[in-house]
This record gives sequence, structure tokens and C-alpha cells, in this order.
Amino acid sequence: MSQSIVFFAITTTLSVLESIPTSYYQTFVLEEKFGFNKTTLKVWLTDMVKSLLLTITLGSPFLYAFLKIIEVYGVSFVSYACGLVLFAQLFFMTIAPSFILPLFYKFSPLEDGELKTEIEALAKRNEFPLKELSVMDGSTRSAHSNAFFVGLPWSKKIVLYDTLIEHNTTPETVAVLAHEIGHWKLNHLAQLMVATQGTLAFTFILFSAFLGNRAIFHSFGFHGVYPPFIAFTLFSYVSSPLNCLFQFGLNVLSRKNEYQADQYALEQGHSDSLAYSLIKLTTENLGTIDSDWLYSAYNHSHPILADRLSNLGYVSKEKVGDVKIAGAEKQD
Repeated sequence: MSQSIVFFAITTTLSVLESIPTSYYQTFVLEEKFGFNKTTLKVWLTDMVKSLLLTITLGSPFLYAFLKIIEVYGVSFVSYACGLVLFAQLFFMTIAPSFILPLFYKFSPLEDGELKTEIEALAKRNEFPLKELSVMDGSTRSAHSNAFFVGLPWSKKIVLYDTLIEHNTTPETVAVLAHEIGHWKLNHLAQLMVATQGTLAFTFILFSAFLGNRAIFHSFGFHGVYPPFIAFTLFSYVSSPLNCLFQFGLNVLSRKNEYQADQYALEQGHSDSLAYSLIKLTTENLGTIDSDWLYSAYNHSHPILADRLSNLGYVSKEKVGDVKIAGAEKQD
């Protein structure tokens, strides 16, 4: 058991080390070229070390519990392991707002004013359990903008990127949050968790059959001892094609939910504001505006901009957004 934990720590560290060249190129070459990068080398390295330590520190106890379940229940571990994963998801949803995210970003309460008043009114109209409304200093690392919810279903925290507040008008920001509240109101998180649990259960069932295959162990030099973690590591490679199908199915569900959340915001009277915000978010973040439908269906968890605008019934009346690409200007 202890060897498996050490092996997990070593492979996780090696994975991070392998990712350094591509991560550096993405952050300090591509993101820099188009004016998005705001981080420094020191912060980038610090964030990487923090992420690694968190993964090993928080992941090791759950890995130990997973291996212990297999040790005790053998091939009948499936239902217990699914319960463990569900507990882990709820655990991280609970601690993320207060303990994990503050290690990387600074949070401050949204100042009193029109935006705060409108958001609180929106939450009250929809009976949304808003516990806290915060602004995150995302601009210290990137010029990308976004907003998200964290917390459990009965206690939510809304987090706004400072870049979102800077780029969007108050109605546009409220429209984005109306979309997010639509996800909560329509139980999309619960749907996604159920779907994830279903795919996980199917994966574990296949793994339970793989677990007893001694030939695969012998091929990698394991004789007399057959560590479950090694079996699961090898199984993760073998099952990669199946994971592609699962990912496609989860994307189908996610895209459906995005359309429904857009429709919810539309019914709340935020149609044009949401469309304007989507256009700004996509163009200013240099997101995919159009792409092949099959490629998009497999690779994008959200519908592309053109499809979402069409679903909202948006008709262009004026130019929206002001895109300035630093790299392109230099080339000109």
C-alpha cells in the first residue's frame, strides 16, 4: 500500500515535469503573443508547485481508501468505490472556496453599487442560496474573463473575475449569472454528477474483470505480487478508446444543458444582454467562433458562439466587442 502511494507521488511529479515545456510555451509564448499573459515566471512556478503538492497531499488519502476498498472487497468493490468518488467530489466542492482557491488568488467582497444590487435581486427572484459575492483578481495571471459558482447546492458563492467586470456592462454580467443560475435551477450539476457516476461505475465494472488478469502483470515484470494501483494504471491506458466515447456522451449532455441555461436566461428577460456578453467573452478571449460540427461535438463541452446566438434568436443590430490582438498588430 505504501509503495502505491509513493508510486502515485512519483508519477504525478513526473507528469508535471513533462508538462513544463508545453505549459511554458502556452503561457509565455502563445498567451504573451496575443496579450493574455499577465503572470510572472515566479508566480507560474509557484502555482505549479502548489498544484503538485495539493494533488499529492489531498489525493493520497483518497487513493489509500480506494486501494483499501479493493483489498477488503475484491472484485465486489464497485459500489463502494463509486461512493468514495462521490464523497470526494462533495468534499472538494466544500473546501475549494475557502481553502484551495485562496492559495492561488485573492478574493474581495464585491463593492456596493449597481452591480451588487442587481445580482442580489436576481438571486432573490430565483430563490438562489447566495451566501457570498466575491471578486477574484484573475487579471494578475491572465486577461481572460469569466464567472463561476462554487459551494454546495444549498450554499453558493458567486465569483466574478475582475476582468469580467471591467469588460462587461452591468446588464451583461447579470445575464451571465442568470445563465449560471439556470444551471442550478434546472439541476444540471446533479445530472452531470449522475452521468459521471454512471460512466465511473461502468469503468469500475470493466476494471474488476481486468484486475484478475495476471498475464498483463507478468508482461510488466510483476510476479507473486499484483498491486491494484498498477492494474488501474495499466487499465487506464487500455481503456482510453472507451473514455473517448464517454467524453463524447458527457459533452452531448453538457451542450444540451448550455442551451437550456441560455433559454432560462432568455425567459428571465436577458436575451440581448446575454448575446452581447457571449460575443464579448468569445471574441475578447479569442475563442472558437465557428468550427466543423463533428469536431465541435467531440472537443467542445459548450456549443460554439454561432449556435448559441442562433438558439437565442439573436439578430445583429450593432457591432459588439472591441478585439485588439497584440501579436497581429506587431505583425502589421
